[in-house]
Amino acid sequence: MQIPKMIKAVQHYKEVPRVTDPRGEIKKKMAQFGLQDKVKPGMRIAITAGSRGVDGMVDVIAQIVQEVKDCGGDPFVFPSMGSHAGATSEGQLQMLRGLGYTDEVLKCPILSEIEPVYVGESEIGTPCYVDKNAYEADGVIVVNRIKKHTDHNNKTESGLLKMMTIGMGKRVMASYVHSLGVWGLTNIIPANGKFVCRNPEINVICGVALLENQEDKLGYLEVVNGYDIPDREPELFKMADHLFPHLPFKTCDFLIIRRGGKEISGTGVDCNMIGRYGVWGLYEPEKLFAAGENEDFRGDPLIDKIALLDLTEKSHGNAIGVGQVDIITKKYYDKINFNDTYTNGLTTTFLQKIKIPYPAPTDKAAIELGMNCLNGLIRLEGRKDIDTVKVCVIDSTLHEGKFLVSKGLAEELKKRDDIEFIGDYEDLVFDENDNLLSNPLN
Repeated sequence: MQIPKMIKAVQHYKEVPRVTDPRGEIKKKMAQFGLQDKVKPGMRIAITAGSRGVDGMVDVIAQIVQEVKDCGGDPFVFPSMGSHAGATSEGQLQMLRGLGYTDEVLKCPILSEIEPVYVGESEIGTPCYVDKNAYEADGVIVVNRIKKHTDHNNKTESGLLKMMTIGMGKRVMASYVHSLGVWGLTNIIPANGKFVCRNPEINVICGVALLENQEDKLGYLEVVNGYDIPDREPELFKMADHLFPHLPFKTCDFLIIRRGGKEISGTGVDCNMIGRYGVWGLYEPEKLFAAGENEDFRGDPLIDKIALLDLTEKSHGNAIGVGQVDIITKKYYDKINFNDTYTNGLTTTFLQKIKIPYPAPTDKAAIELGMNCLNGLIRLEGRKDIDTVKVCVIDSTLHEGKFLVSKGLAEELKKRDDIEFIGDYEDLVFDENDNLLSNPLN
């Protein structure tokens, strides 16, 4: 089947909270929290920094550094990530530098140490480890985004508790938690996070929770007293889940994703967005459909084929999650650092996520291949032609509510009251090397 003409569609969200001044907001929230009563002159304060490219986070952490200094404290930032960047001290340091955590911005050192310190057992008997530099500091400030996790479903998924369990626990805790699969993620993260934030030897002063809005911008920021994090995070997660921008369709024949990467999602492309998780035992609409189910799939989209065209530079070659798509390109394949990808993938134990799909020679070839392999939704929707096939192009799974859609998908989206169509149907545009130029963000 030939590539259909596409039209731009924009989703207009009814409520989009936005923090326009991250530095000013954290300064205000830290004053309300009473940081000056917690940080005394001379105290060495460790501040977490993860591997995600979250809007406003660099500014937030840089301002936290300044707030600690204003209290007379001696701050430093430390990489808080499990097996990312090859699970090496230098690799994790360089990952932070690449995300914008430079000396000029932070105005404090980054101390990168890969081997954590054992600090005890949680209430469920699991071992707890903490970054050595953080453990030796006089206090810790934990910073992270609150959002849906890519590998499990729970009352809390990705956030401050996960940062204290896996981020601060480094590869040791990442390996241990993932070795127990979904059970480990669901049970160990809240138990170990609770142990860490309520352990006086570690002295977690506070947690700074960042929530993104539907347009991938910082929508809300809150400072939580360290001891109270286990009680407050479930409520913050409900807020984050409400703001999560799902794709506005239930079924799609072919989803084309222009780029994926670690700063976009821990699995390169967000599993919650595409409805594919690659985790044994976890609910997945494609498996239910293959078994004969024709339900609503709980809001997750059912997508026949997915092509991922490029890997972001900020991923530093880590292509974990690539196994969740069907087609990649040679330029994507050539950017893969297999050591870092396999280190991250083997640590998670979810091997599906590091399987390599078919590498098409160009973007155009990848899209043509996908169009010629569509057959998955026949039982549900019948055979498709150029007018009925549902094709969607997004820039990334941070799609920002902007899409290029075929006529077949546009007809479905017209039933919604939050979609605006811009311009006319046009052919996808490629350059002389068959790289896709058409981008819904333009």
